[in-house]
Amino acid sequence: MAEQKLVVGRENAVEALVKFSTSKSHICLVTGGASYGLCGAEDLISASLRLCVNKPIITHLAVPSANPKVEEVQALLSENKEPVDGFIAVGGGTPIDTAKLLNLAIVSRMSVKELLTNKSAPSKVLPCMAVPTTAGTGAEATRFAVCYDGEVKYSIDFEVIRPSDVALVPEFSATQTPYQKAATNFDAYAQAVESLWAKGATVESKEYANRALALMKEDNWPEASYWAGRAIDISRTTAAHAFSYYLTSHYGIPHGHAVYMVFEYICRNNGHPECIKSVPELKTLRELAAEKGLTWDALVDDLFAHVNLKRLGNNPVEVKKESFNA
Repeated sequence: MAEQKLVVGRENAVEALVKFSTSKSHICLVTGGASYGLCGAEDLISASLRLCVNKPIITHLAVPSANPKVEEVQALLSENKEPVDGFIAVGGGTPIDTAKLLNLAIVSRMSVKELLTNKSAPSKVLPCMAVPTTAGTGAEATRFAVCYDGEVKYSIDFEVIRPSDVALVPEFSATQTPYQKAATNFDAYAQAVESLWAKGATVESKEYANRALALMKEDNWPEASYWAGRAIDISRTTAAHAFSYYLTSHYGIPHGHAVYMVFEYICRNNGHPECIKSVPELKTLRELAAEKGLTWDALVDDLFAHVNLKRLGNNPVEVKKESFNA
């Protein structure tokens, strides 16, 4: 697998986008909704495409909602009527994961539903340049693509779907609301911490995780998010992510916020209370229970009944219900 190409900064991003796009005849551009224009990404992409010597055809697909859903991704797949030879994915985790799913579906000639349980990947997919506009998901750096079928979360895990190119433009994330920033940044933090204690950790993944944490201390979240993504691409995430998916699918809690809700309990369970981080912008799991009129025991029982066993199995120690009473 070829090493991922990374550039940082607006000018470098324009140069990379022009180089990537000039060699293509038809690009599928996958973006978020209003955020695509508000953060400045639309202007940068448009300017870059105008500089291409051989101007490719562009099919622009805007994802309709947060968290890729089978029926929504399939609808976008149906909108793409002509063969494409490259993707540009601009936005947070949802547009980038959607581009990965569309890419895989086109090359595999499968429906999105079929992809969820397919165990084999093609030898290669179409080139994809990821341009993240949030600092947190790390989707631009990973081999994973999340997709929800109802309340069931699937994670496709093929090295071949990792984007071939990444352009980080730090100012794109400046337009996030305080809540969005808190949720996405916490996701990156949790990825780095979980990667360090994961059963699947390696010397390389720990190096990336520690690099991410160091960049967070410098308040360099776009690059920190990228390296946290590189870390979990090797090690995978653990129990905090395993429990978070149900909170997202059942209660609609954004992913990074859902991870935050369970993270403190997993830190204590794993013997790392020093990793607990309080984020005032994010409500807690106990606040969610009160808001929904649930007893604490009932909510914890639900979490254990719906936990992602694959991610849970990567946790360094068994997770006990008693840890959620701390």
